[in-house]
Parts: sequence; structure tokens; C-alpha cells
Amino acid sequence: MQIRDLVRRRTPLGWKQLVHSKGRMAIATAGVAFAVLLIFMQLGFMNMLFESAVMIHRQLNADIVLVSSTSRDFASPGTFPRSRLLQAVGVPGVADAEALYVTPRDWIKQSETNRGERAQMLMIGVRPDFAAFRDPEIAAQLPLLVETGTALFDRKTRGNFIPFRQAIERGERPQTELGGRTVTLVGTMQIGSSFGSEGVLIVSDQTFFEFALNRVPSAPSVGLVNVAPDHDAAGVAAAIRARFGTYDDTMVMTMEDFIEHSKGRMRRDSAISFVFTFGTIIGMIVGVVIVLEILSADVHDHLAEYATFKAMGFSNRALLGVVFEQSLILSVAGFVPGLLVSLGLYAVVRSALTMPIAMTVERLVLVFGLAVTMCALSGALAMRRVRKADPADVF
Repeated sequence: MQIRDLVRRRTPLGWKQLVHSKGRMAIATAGVAFAVLLIFMQLGFMNMLFESAVMIHRQLNADIVLVSSTSRDFASPGTFPRSRLLQAVGVPGVADAEALYVTPRDWIKQSETNRGERAQMLMIGVRPDFAAFRDPEIAAQLPLLVETGTALFDRKTRGNFIPFRQAIERGERPQTELGGRTVTLVGTMQIGSSFGSEGVLIVSDQTFFEFALNRVPSAPSVGLVNVAPDHDAAGVAAAIRARFGTYDDTMVMTMEDFIEHSKGRMRRDSAISFVFTFGTIIGMIVGVVIVLEILSADVHDHLAEYATFKAMGFSNRALLGVVFEQSLILSVAGFVPGLLVSLGLYAVVRSALTMPIAMTVERLVLVFGLAVTMCALSGALAMRRVRKADPADVF
């Protein structure tokens, strides 16, 4: 009870010093908000990079994935011998398996409003009678691809492709040029764009080979393996690796490992990942510099008061608490507007790029922690003048 009363009676010196100069506090708050905004956007873009790289992974209906040992990402998966897929089918615990064929292809939009616009699409070839995708919307439309030269169109394709979507919704079958050949769009689905492609087209395996003349059925891009209900995916994956023996041309991963492998490859090999990390560091430095300048000016203006407190017996630790109080107030005051603006910009980016960018609880906590650390560091640096303040010199 005595501690509570002491806290209630304590004069909030840090708060009073900040509001004493409202203009200076506004500048400091804006500086922290800008730094928080910069950090949120850099981390959001970096996470968007990773998530866009595994969007299709999450759509695949498989427990285990086979890919080439030289695979970089889903857009450039390389190929592996189809015989590995046949070997995997013979492993106990494997329920079924099928191949996917993946390649980028340029397509040309043909519409009255904008004729000849090009876009790079990711073309995925799949056997129409195999349930390769988790999304019920895609699974229900795969039989439409039995007709050669047809495709499912990604509604979230980046760019102005609204006429295609509207025509399909009216029951029409619009046509466009894909890799120099005519393709008919018979349905729509939703996957999204990435840094490497504007969107996705799903076709049958037969259509795939007609549009990608350099590809053959014996060299798939991805192998999808489903495990029997009474078996463990990790255990079956280990058995498949053992069946392959000394062959090192194919990687075998559970779906979870495949997702983490793709994200890890992106972190290690992507220059964009380094740029976003560097931008986050710059954001913190900007925040430290701005808050340090404000707190240093405040300490300088109130140096006589700090010296008086020292003469009254206050320790450096007690005075440091005042500066840290100011730091905490600034971190909270700047975090809130920075967060709100970030949420607005996330929505704008998500709408413009049709890519997965969203606020997460983990990122919110991380950035708040960085904001508090940033302001606390600035407070510690600004406190150096208080430690050196001598009442005899000031008065």
C-alpha cells in the first residue's frame, strides 16, 4: 500500500518536461513514428517476399514433395527424373503420387481497352483427374482442363485484367496468346502474384507440353506424394530417401520442410532480403538520432534543474529514470501513429500488388520492442551530460 501511495504521489517529471515544450515533443513523436513506419514497411515487404515465394506451396495437396536438387524456388524448380516418382510410389506408406510441370510464360492480353499488354505468368501443368490443389474452387474446375488449350485464370493477377475475369463470370471463354499460341480461359481461381510472376495459369499436363515444347513428361518440376492415413510423413520421406540410395538428383521433403526450405533459400540468396534488412537497421538509426537530438536538447535546457536535484541528493540512477521515462513516453506516442499509417499502407500495397502483406502479432510486438529499445538507447546517450553535471559548475 505504501508503494502504491508513493507511486501516486510521485511527480511525473519526464512527462512534464516533454509537454512543457509541445513543439519539441511533436517533432520527437513524428520522428519516432517515421522510424516505426519505416521499420514496419521494411519488415512487411521482407515477409511479403517470403510469403509470395510459398503461396503456391500452401495450395498444393501433398504431404511430401520431390524437387530437383538444383531447385531455387517454385518459379525455377528445375527438373528431376520421373523415375524417382515411380520409385517413391513403391515405398510402403505412400498412398499416391503425381507430377507437376512448372515454367514461366509470357502472355498477351487481347481486349478493347488495352491491346497487346504483356505479362509473365507462371504456368502449372497438372493431370486434370488428380487432386493436386487443396482449394476446393481449383479442384472443382480441374476437369474443365481436359480440353487441350484451356486454362484456369488467376483472378489476383497483377495488372488490369478485369475484362478477362468479367468475361469468364458471364460464361464466356475469352482467348489470349500464351507463348505464341492461343489459350482459352475456361475458369478462374485465386492464388496471387509474386516478385517473379504476375500471376498463375493452371493447365492440363497435355496443354503444358503443347505450350512448352522444350519440356517432356519424363522430367517433371515437382512431385506430389500423399501418405496413407496410418503413416507419418517424416518417416515415409526418410524411407523414400533411402529408396533413392546414392542418387542425389532429387530432394525429398515434407510439405512443412519444403516451405521452410524455400523461405531459407530466399533469405540466403536474395539480394532483396538484404536490402529490406538494411532498411530496417537504417530505420532504427534514424529513430535513435532523432530522439537523441530531442532528449539532448531537453537535458541541456534543464541542466540547472538536474544539477539542483543532484545537490538535493538525487543519484544519477534516479535522474536516469526521468530521461528513460521520457524515452518510454516518446516510444509509445510515436508507435501508435506509426502503426496506424503502416496498416493503411499495407492495405494499399496489398490492393495494388495483389501480394500477401499483412500485420502480424509477432511483428507488432517486435517493432514495439525495437521502438522502446531505440528510445531507451537515445535516453542513455543523452544522460551522459546529466552524469557529468556538477552543481558547483552550474551555479
